[in-house]
Amino acid sequence: MSKLLVGRYNELEVARITDFGYFLTHEEGDVFVPIRLANEELKVGEYTTVFIYTDSERRWVGTHEKPNGIVGEFVTLECKDTNKNGAFLDWGISKDLFVPFSEQSATMQMRKKRKYTVYIDLDRKTGRVFASSKLNKFLSTDISNFEERQEVFMYIAQEVELGYECIVNRKWLGLLYKNQIYGDIKLGKVQKGFVSKIRPDGKLDLTMSKPGYDETDIDKKAKTLLMLIKKKGGFIPFNDKSHPNDIKKEFRMSKKQFKQLLGFLYKLGVIKFTDKGTEIVDL
Repeated sequence: MSKLLVGRYNELEVARITDFGYFLTHEEGDVFVPIRLANEELKVGEYTTVFIYTDSERRWVGTHEKPNGIVGEFVTLECKDTNKNGAFLDWGISKDLFVPFSEQSATMQMRKKRKYTVYIDLDRKTGRVFASSKLNKFLSTDISNFEERQEVFMYIAQEVELGYECIVNRKWLGLLYKNQIYGDIKLGKVQKGFVSKIRPDGKLDLTMSKPGYDETDIDKKAKTLLMLIKKKGGFIPFNDKSHPNDIKKEFRMSKKQFKQLLGFLYKLGVIKFTDKGTEIVDL
């Protein structure tokens, strides 16, 4: 039989039933599932999959509830309460996820009703699940396999002065600068991005659009922009003199990229510029 995994899902056999709940058997000991945490009536001898955590007396408790994250994952959760020992995050189940003060970032003391990105871990000494907002402890600084312009997945972890810190491909730390953000962005969401720079400190600079000039990519995006202009009646009140914030809001791209696409279409002879904007040329 495999080792019991606290803070994860386990498939266990129902050994006995009481008025208060079910006892599931494992060679390391029994796991108790209270009636209120079981989503179905169980029978002796059948197997069921439960999420396991420990109670205040370090006893194993099983539940059919689905937590927002298991051991080994980064998650973004809301703080429900705090006390002298630490903070309690809404885990999505009856049990709150505890963040000891010693595992809270020195620059970010947790407060009620605010959301924080944490790593869920297991204390090997006590067998208890806990969370830590000291994300660097759980991330790799070996970025030797990354290349500039490489496509990655960015988990939006926390807002900082320069933009947003992101967990890249679940293992590395990256920074998405404010001027590289186009459209809505939310903590705890995963978005596609690209590596714009590989830093010597083991971190990555990120962007939401592919950096550098790529003829195929430019051609594709320029065609998309041209279709948008056609849908708007052949004219848009934007040109290379428009304000960067207006361009960012309307097209979800930087002014530099917008000008690049307009220049591409202008060279093809399909658009022309006016004092009021850009319009399609009648061919």
